[in-house]
Amino acid sequence: MTNNNDTGYGKPPENKQFKRGQSGNPQGRPTGSKNTYKLLNDILNQKIVVSEGDEKIKISKKIAMLTQLVNKGVKGDIKAIAALLPHLLIADLKEEERHQVRELLNQDDQSIITHYLSRYQGAREDEAHE
Repeated sequence: MTNNNDTGYGKPPENKQFKRGQSGNPQGRPTGSKNTYKLLNDILNQKIVVSEGDEKIKISKKIAMLTQLVNKGVKGDIKAIAALLPHLLIADLKEEERHQVRELLNQDDQSIITHYLSRYQGAREDEAHE
């Protein structure tokens, strides 16, 4: 005869089980607390003052970072170009098309781009040693 009050692994005693509607972590994370991504997004959206020609303008830190990355890419910084290349290829596409291109880049094209960049960087290092 089996007892309905069997206990063991995965079967805690009834008096130790959570009551229906009761949280297993009543303290939990406080309402309105922020995770790392939310904190990072808040920081990147902070405004800073930058000089553009003779005038000073306020832009977000996120825009400032992207502007610096693009400027480095224009000057020929291969790491900046590599960081921007996947985004350049999909900038004018619809969201569904972007997703498809990202998947393709993550598989075949990413290895081609990596191979090209390593060869290009090796050639630049050879020139520097001459």
